[in-house]
Amino acid sequence: MVDREQVEEFVCARKFDSMTTKELSKHLGLTKDDQDELVGILEELQLQGHVVRIKGHHWVSPLNNGMLVGRLDCNQGGFGFVCPLQGDIDDVYVAEEDLGPAMHNDLVVLEYHRSRKKGRRDRGPAGRIVKVLVHENETIVGSFMPGKKFSWVAPDEPRLFRDIYIAKGDECGAEAGQKVVVRVTSWPTLHRNPEGEVVRILGKEGEPGVDVQSVIVQFGLPQEFPEDVKKAAAQIPEDPSEHDKWRRLSQTKYTTVTIDPEDAKDYDDALSLYRDVNSGNRVALVHIADCSHFIEPDGILDMEARDRGCSVYLASDVVPMLPERQSRDVLSLIEGKERLAKTVALEYDDDGELLDYSVFHSVVEVDERMTYTEVQQILDALDDEDNPASASVLAKVPDDVVDLIQDLDHLAKQLRERRTQVGSVDLDVPEYDVSVNEKGEVISVTQIVRDPSHGLVEELMLAANCAVADFCKSKKLPALYRVHNEPEKEDLMEFSEFVMTVVGESIDARDRKQLQRLLTQVSDTPLREAVNMQLLRSMQRAQYDTTSDPHYALNFEDYCHFTSPVRRYPDLVIHQILDQHLREDRAPGELRAQWKKKLSGIATHCNERQYRADEAEREIVKIKLLRYLQDHLHEVFDGVITGVEEFGLFVRLQEYSLEGLVRVDDMKDDFYKLDPKHKALVGSRTNKTYQLGQSLSVVLDRIDMTRREADFLIHDD
Repeated sequence: MVDREQVEEFVCARKFDSMTTKELSKHLGLTKDDQDELVGILEELQLQGHVVRIKGHHWVSPLNNGMLVGRLDCNQGGFGFVCPLQGDIDDVYVAEEDLGPAMHNDLVVLEYHRSRKKGRRDRGPAGRIVKVLVHENETIVGSFMPGKKFSWVAPDEPRLFRDIYIAKGDECGAEAGQKVVVRVTSWPTLHRNPEGEVVRILGKEGEPGVDVQSVIVQFGLPQEFPEDVKKAAAQIPEDPSEHDKWRRLSQTKYTTVTIDPEDAKDYDDALSLYRDVNSGNRVALVHIADCSHFIEPDGILDMEARDRGCSVYLASDVVPMLPERQSRDVLSLIEGKERLAKTVALEYDDDGELLDYSVFHSVVEVDERMTYTEVQQILDALDDEDNPASASVLAKVPDDVVDLIQDLDHLAKQLRERRTQVGSVDLDVPEYDVSVNEKGEVISVTQIVRDPSHGLVEELMLAANCAVADFCKSKKLPALYRVHNEPEKEDLMEFSEFVMTVVGESIDARDRKQLQRLLTQVSDTPLREAVNMQLLRSMQRAQYDTTSDPHYALNFEDYCHFTSPVRRYPDLVIHQILDQHLREDRAPGELRAQWKKKLSGIATHCNERQYRADEAEREIVKIKLLRYLQDHLHEVFDGVITGVEEFGLFVRLQEYSLEGLVRVDDMKDDFYKLDPKHKALVGSRTNKTYQLGQSLSVVLDRIDMTRREADFLIHDD
């Protein structure tokens, strides 16, 4: 057999330049019979960006030959950027004429050919796509438009900026305006649009279920579970047996609650707290549903969960990582039923300092299933016990549950204060809950309030994740860590300039305490969303990695995701590794050898799946908001300017968090020019200024559901 690590080490070395398959085989001491396996390994390495095949069986180092492998991120304006998979390289600009057959999100090989300049200013590298490794848009969802000679489909994804031509006879009976799925049969060129055939009709625009199905197809989300996966899930026992509970520590004597949203799809975490009779210290117990007890590594359920990567929540619908019936019941911590769990016991002194922790397999029984609303009502009642209404609220809940909620809240506030002291940066980016009826119609839009009930759960989950990350690192176990790299200096400098422009203060964005003070200062002002969003844009995306590096925003040295194994695959991996170490008594060295070959690939895959889920969840919320606001055309809304460009102002509605465009062509009172230094549009005659972060009243002028865009007009009082 070919040693994959040996091949990877050789082709990733700096001195490697280029070789044929035959030359590589000879250098590595392989036989002719090994060449097919060698090619398979090289093709895997090509998909990771380590090597590129050119001219048949000639393999080259991309970085040593003016190339790179990356993901194409297109703009609806017709150009794109390739984001490299390897190397410390900036994204590379690709003009429309250099895209070749590539489309948005394809995995491509790019060749550098020039620097992109604007005047005398170097605007970074540019290149052309020479090869598409993976076409990610073999099927596309969009709106069908009939024509005389041929028809076409306008893609829902605006970054797929070219319509797909449909030849006569390939319409599958589609009618004007219907949402359809197209299979691409011919990829685009500079002078020719992609071509395809309609393979599925989803229904008329706005019909029940069509929006969700459109997003599922658009983002390539899985739908039905395969039959073998369903059968494997059905074999999970409804209740744990005595054998299942063997060697586990029972935690059923402690009052235990779950706290979730009203519409929670699963219940994978629960909380308890008690005073240790010997030390007098508080011990918080974070119980997590022990999914890995039933899902072994590389089994049928595990492979399906790995492929899905995470659950995706689409308004009232969910695309689950694991079969839904089991997720809601046997793999959840259900009120009144004994369930298997892993428990993180966190011992704190009265000042909230963590003294010790332990991680163990347990049996738990939830006493009360609670919602955030119910918990907040209890906390409010405890803060105002003299109010007769408070007594009524507290009387509905058992005393031990009220005491537990009070103790957990007190501890959570101490933990949050400690995070603040060490420089944890909590962004306050508004989130919205979109409620829909059975027809998929939006019936309400409400902002999710991050009140103390949410903080109670969040702080304990953060603490448990840190403890498990520290456990894995100290025991030298393989693990997937959640890392958040420090922002680039240039991005922080740009953010500092932004703050000076819109807030009028000079700050050092590298100083966490200054960032905290800034966020607190703007928290109750119209600038809140603009400042938080701009800071978010300045930061890098959090990623899964096999190496523990600090989490910048939280300012944790070691951090992982452990608390949601029902809906996140990286959490499930951590649970599986803990099983092998704690229950099977397997040594860290043995486990590192077992997981080494696949853990890096899992991290990359889960990063991609999480990004896809985030995009899909944002898209369905945007669609539902646009449909909801179609009944509010020409009404006036309060907004905040979130972007300033030569062509207009991007404005986000404060009530709905929907962003739309005020086109400069519609600003009739003056001729406006961009002032890039002050991030503003300035009237040349009146000197009237519209600046980033400024509050603004706008009229909802137009909604384009095909392009999923809203246009606003400035409302003159």
